[in-house]
Amino acid sequence: MLSNTPDAIKRLLCESWCSELEVAQDGDALRLSMPLLEPDGDYVTVWLRQTMGGWRIEDAGTTLMRASYDSDASALLRGPRRVLLDKMLAEYGARLADDGQIVCESDEQLLGVSLLRYGQAMLRVNDLRSWNRTRVASTFFDDLKLSLTEIVGIDNVIENYRAPEVPDAADYPIDFSIRSARTPLFVFGVTSQERARLATIVLQHIDQYIERFDSIVVFQDAGAIPGSDLRRLMNAANDMIDSIDAKAALAKKIHHRLRAT
Repeated sequence: MLSNTPDAIKRLLCESWCSELEVAQDGDALRLSMPLLEPDGDYVTVWLRQTMGGWRIEDAGTTLMRASYDSDASALLRGPRRVLLDKMLAEYGARLADDGQIVCESDEQLLGVSLLRYGQAMLRVNDLRSWNRTRVASTFFDDLKLSLTEIVGIDNVIENYRAPEVPDAADYPIDFSIRSARTPLFVFGVTSQERARLATIVLQHIDQYIERFDSIVVFQDAGAIPGSDLRRLMNAANDMIDSIDAKAALAKKIHHRLRAT
């Protein structure tokens, strides 16, 4: 009896999956509602179009449309967010097409696996959408700004700084710039894995256009950042503070750089 359990569970799961999967003709395509839930509670819906070698999976532009409900969807199409979007989609074998659809191609025999990976990619896009909402909801950046103003004075803290020498600077904002430093001193706040990746991309971009600058990264909790993302950020930044509560360490590092100039 026990030896049959894996097969029985497999059949049970397959039946459960298929019972939740809806397939309907939609013009020259097939519309699938998969048992994966969007944040608003709707099922993930995709469209299949048959090709010479198999199938093309599309979202009819609904992913970017959903992003436009609560944020500026165009922000996903440029700058560091676009870089992360392209990399993330590529991890699942998908890409953003010129017409705004998220698409991928699949062989006939791999369609089931491709659909699951594609559904994961669509849900992952919500991570990118959440950046602005997380930043607004959290007090972390307010606390960081307060700490910086206590260290150097409110007149010397520029929030959301756009470096004039950096092309497309609006797409690569710097969380804080310290005005009293002769060598530009930039401070980045990192609250999550996504913010760590964003800071890395911004630092790598501005490094191409600003000959000399110092950078300090302040974490909400450095221990919460995966090792690979932390290492990339360490290579891009000059210095780090592992927690916003380490105010004395932040003040020491900033004063050290101000004295050096």
